[in-house]
Amino acid sequence: MGFNNPYAWALLPLVGLIILMYMLKQQHEEMEISSLYLWEKVLAQSEVKKPWQKLKNNILMLMQLLAAFLIIMALSNPFLTKGKALGGNIIIVIDRSGSMNASYEGKTRLDIAKSMAEKAIVESDNSSVFTLISIDKTANVEFSGVADKQEAIKAVESLEKTNMSGSIKVHLSLIKSIYKQFESANVLIYTDEEVALEDMSGEIIALGGYGSNVGIGHISYSQDSGEYTVLVRVENSSQETEKRELALYGEDRLLGLKDLELAPGESSNVLFEGIDTVYKYLMAELTEEDDLPEDNRAYLVLESTDPKSVLLFSEKNIFIEKALSSIKGLEVYKTDDINISAEGYDLYIFDGIMPTKLPDDGSLFFVNPREGNPYFKSGETIEGGRADILEHSLNENIDGYNFYIGKMKALEKPYWADALIKVGNNTAAGAGVYEGRKIAYTAFDIHDSDFPLDASFPIFMYNIAAYLTDMEHQGKSYYFTGEIIPLNFISGIQEAVMEDPDGKKTSIGEELLDYGYSDTNSIGIYKLSYKKDQDERERILAVNFPREEGIDAFQGQWEGERKEGNRRGYSLMGLNLQAPIIIFVLLLLAAEWMVYIRGN
Repeated sequence: MGFNNPYAWALLPLVGLIILMYMLKQQHEEMEISSLYLWEKVLAQSEVKKPWQKLKNNILMLMQLLAAFLIIMALSNPFLTKGKALGGNIIIVIDRSGSMNASYEGKTRLDIAKSMAEKAIVESDNSSVFTLISIDKTANVEFSGVADKQEAIKAVESLEKTNMSGSIKVHLSLIKSIYKQFESANVLIYTDEEVALEDMSGEIIALGGYGSNVGIGHISYSQDSGEYTVLVRVENSSQETEKRELALYGEDRLLGLKDLELAPGESSNVLFEGIDTVYKYLMAELTEEDDLPEDNRAYLVLESTDPKSVLLFSEKNIFIEKALSSIKGLEVYKTDDINISAEGYDLYIFDGIMPTKLPDDGSLFFVNPREGNPYFKSGETIEGGRADILEHSLNENIDGYNFYIGKMKALEKPYWADALIKVGNNTAAGAGVYEGRKIAYTAFDIHDSDFPLDASFPIFMYNIAAYLTDMEHQGKSYYFTGEIIPLNFISGIQEAVMEDPDGKKTSIGEELLDYGYSDTNSIGIYKLSYKKDQDERERILAVNFPREEGIDAFQGQWEGERKEGNRRGYSLMGLNLQAPIIIFVLLLLAAEWMVYIRGN
């Protein structure tokens, strides 16, 4: 027999108080009596009432002594030895990736793993020291070097599920490095992924298996004649034929239903045609619950259907035309007629030429502007040199690049413009707002430089076009849980708040925009509210469950692995006796009360 809390035996001397109570003489008041009838009884009891006399048989005292002894034993948390238990340094690794959310007999695999880990902690040797590692997208050392079993158990209980993809194999090197820190260590890995211990001592507890699961693996759309066609791929990872009903929603409105029957391992592409373009996002959902409900729905954000229009005034600049035409969301038109009266475009670009009358609407972009331009003071043509792309929000992802300009104009930078590119002390490109109108310019002809040959050129053109047309990068149609959502498409932001599908709101500071938003564990629609150019705006983003977690979750049961190496420390393990002892003490106290009642 062993004890998980041997310090409780320090209370054993308190049992002597019960004996002391029975040995001490009871105190009575003196009374005058009118008869000698009771003297005989008083004399008979006088020996019993003397202090420090020899104890006689007393069933109540024996029962109380036994109850006190058993209470102290229960506090010591005893167990009966029945085999081997881990000892020394115990490294517990719990997989909590998305596949561990699969259910088995009413519990998830993660719940089962946590229960088994808690049991291992309880049954381990009292000298054990614990380290807990949880695995999802990353490896998280929850604690290390903890000897208190209750503290270790609470930490295991507090582990929450995630919907992220994750692999023990990816983080096996970290587990090994922690293992090698100890002279004597044992690893317990709870996972549904087939993995090997390699050169570590310990055990892999396999929690994988079969189950009933059909999931959505992909969702996308195409647009034709003002309508969407939506494709949803559904995959059966079960070992049996499954029947399902697939629903498509436009935001909260049901748009269509399809019945499916899939053989084991089969996938099917389902089309929903004639979908209206008025919806901001779509959701596909398998209406029947199965052993992994997280992959039963998928969301898709629909991009803006209103493209920005650009009119390019140019005679020969194929570089600008190609760069603009490759930008999704722009419709580019070209002309060399400076006498036309243009209007209705979001952006006008003047490449070395200028019409007789500038348009009254839209933004303006001047390339190598001529004399007489109302926005710039144009000087003489000068020699160029190395052009440095400056750090600026409009130079995102290209600041620090450089290229060479053969010749350029000595153009005085307007007070309302920010410098974007410089050659020495001369500004070669700039942008800003003048009288409420966005204007950008380059002081050189694109053909007089090697800029079009540099990788930074298409990015520069995209940044300028997005700024001048107020076009923002749409991003992907959806992301997966655990992915970082990039937020650097927002330039000139004043405020931003992200609301996740659970209603949790997070303020995002300007310093976090380059890093992005990483708290993407929940599946569903995220709403980004922000202020730009004093306007309140909103962007919606979709996050879905990683399908590989659903497929890998039901590949079948494997045996796991157990390895007792030279470094492995074992001690006898046992059956915990605390609960049975407490029950027996309660029964004993009930019996004592009955004896006391009958004796009176």
